[in-house]
Amino acid sequence: MFILRTALKYAFSKGKGQRTSSVVIVLGIALGLAALLVISSVMNGLQTAQLDQLRALESFDVSVEPSSGNDGLSLGLDDVSGIPGIDFAFEYIETYALVVDKTSGKSTSARVRAYSNDAYYSERMAQSLHFIAGEPVGMDEVAVSYTMMNTLSLHSGDDVEVTFLKPGRTATVVPYSTRMAIGALFGSSMTEFSSSTIFVDYQWLLSLMGESSVRIGIYTQNPEFVASRIAELSPDSKAVTWKEYNRALYSALMLEKALMYIFLAFMFLIICVNLKNSTRRLLRNRQQEGAMLRALGCTRATVNSIFVLQGVLVCLIGEVIGVLLGILAVNNLQALLDFADTVARFFTGSATVLGFLQFQANTSPLEIMLSCGFVFILAVVFTYMGCRRTYRHEIMEVIFNASY
Repeated sequence: MFILRTALKYAFSKGKGQRTSSVVIVLGIALGLAALLVISSVMNGLQTAQLDQLRALESFDVSVEPSSGNDGLSLGLDDVSGIPGIDFAFEYIETYALVVDKTSGKSTSARVRAYSNDAYYSERMAQSLHFIAGEPVGMDEVAVSYTMMNTLSLHSGDDVEVTFLKPGRTATVVPYSTRMAIGALFGSSMTEFSSSTIFVDYQWLLSLMGESSVRIGIYTQNPEFVASRIAELSPDSKAVTWKEYNRALYSALMLEKALMYIFLAFMFLIICVNLKNSTRRLLRNRQQEGAMLRALGCTRATVNSIFVLQGVLVCLIGEVIGVLLGILAVNNLQALLDFADTVARFFTGSATVLGFLQFQANTSPLEIMLSCGFVFILAVVFTYMGCRRTYRHEIMEVIFNASY
């Protein structure tokens, strides 16, 4: 109890600039942690949003397709839907085609997707895929995005020529071309997906491509478990998780996250240097008091414990304030961006992009604990090192040579 009371007394005492030094340390830790939390939360939110869009539109959580050499899936949609943990499963066909506008003479390559009708209205897909004009396409119709319409200089009511390869009778594949009317326009949360994808009727494409082209898309919260269960049920089918399907992009995102942590580590380094210097200044201010305590009978370990606890208390206060500031900033990030945009317009007279940015910050409790734990350990280590260096001298030497 004596150690705790003395540490509390010394932590924010008015003498010799002690309170000022302690407040500076608290502010440094608080602002540093708040900045770390905001940057980490924004990056996590952006990556999470992008990965969610990939899982909803591009690759789904799991995609089941026939292994090479097989004529089709050896298990049906009912077999897959019976696996525990699957939220929704549907059939789809994917191929690639050349889309040509005969009027303008422009062309572009596109991925052709066809879903079974109920897939368009599933909760996950409906959140990311929106049909702006018209319903999901009917027979001999195609749905394109506004981006593709601009690329091909299309107008409402135009027809396009779609050419793709389909299985042949005498040859493995043969080219097939047909004119299709634009039956619907769609938009999605992924610009790349919208600009490179068209939708056609599932039954129409199935009649051309055959059963061997059918795949199964699955939405689930446990892709690895579902993929392993499918492998057990049907060795002839290939279950691809979203991480495997987007291997290159997922690796790039993980590399980006690793680089972000390296950047945050440099911020930690700056905080640590400031923490070390401020802690040494605190201990130097209390050098004579430490010698007096030893002269009154306190052991070296007791004196060290008092000043280590003093540094720990200052660090904990800074961490608590920093975490609260960080969470408050993350929860009100859009308001802060709007305020920054208002200030910029007041001084420059023109708007910035800050008011149009929509960040989805995602705070991770684990990252908060790791950040706080790392700073706490550094505070204890630097304080302890400073105590050993400051109070290793003889008592009278410290008393006669301490700064006033």
